[in-house]
Amino acid sequence: MIFYILYRIGYFVANTLPLKLAYSLAKRVSDIQYAVSKRDRNAVAQNLGIITKKNAEESQKLARKVFRNFGLYLVDFFRMQNLSKEEMERRVKVEGLEIIDGVLKQNRGGIILTCHIGNWEMGGVTMAMLGYDISAVALNHRHKNINDFFIKQREDKGLKVIPIDHSMKRCVSVLRRKGLLALAGDRDFTDSGVVMDFFGIPTSIPKGPAMFALKTNSPIIPGMFIRQDSFNYKLIFSAPIEVKETPGVDKDEIIKQASYKFVAVMEKYIRLYPEQWLIFRRFWDAPVDEMAI
Repeated sequence: MIFYILYRIGYFVANTLPLKLAYSLAKRVSDIQYAVSKRDRNAVAQNLGIITKKNAEESQKLARKVFRNFGLYLVDFFRMQNLSKEEMERRVKVEGLEIIDGVLKQNRGGIILTCHIGNWEMGGVTMAMLGYDISAVALNHRHKNINDFFIKQREDKGLKVIPIDHSMKRCVSVLRRKGLLALAGDRDFTDSGVVMDFFGIPTSIPKGPAMFALKTNSPIIPGMFIRQDSFNYKLIFSAPIEVKETPGVDKDEIIKQASYKFVAVMEKYIRLYPEQWLIFRRFWDAPVDEMAI
């Protein structure tokens, strides 16, 4: 219950204050969270050290930026329900929308593959507000009140939410009706992914994107929603990744080869914007640099 109350307070403050002031307050609160949350701070710093190859001191400084970006992310998430199309179009520059339109003109659905970078929630809402039929798979929160609150924030602007525990049939249905399906590909919540190198370390990567692409003849379209500055974003779509059956190659190998391709795209953007990769747990079981503790 306490977390639900905190989220409701955050919602009230974010929607009462002017955006600039709400962002400023979010940064201050994030700095406090960074100072008191030693475990999360060290986990983020370790992840960043692996990605950027920076030393412990530099990784800690970068980790503080991750906390701040998460604060800004929450402000935008809380304000999504009241986001107007005019404000969205003013703050978000979309690159590569013709890629999406090209796939849909082929009478096919498309899998928008993203990761936990920038503001992936706002990316899905942006596409819905632009008039696209888009659904996103989301992890359920264990508290019903919070889960309902999160779903309402996403769905009020037209983004359809598919709970991860009921995703298989509904995802296939979205793609077969020629809709867009948004999936995050950097965390495997099912323990049934495909193991491959992610930043040089064996990691379980969700095989859902490639599996759905193979099953429905829908291409994987990488799409990243990146913060450009405190107030503006860029939604960037990359070239489609086709996943098709190949004679003499089993499906598991086809899925793995396709996954290598989209993992490379995720690595590219996380390397470019490490301070926007909002992961607050130790992503790899690698030793922690003693200087980061």
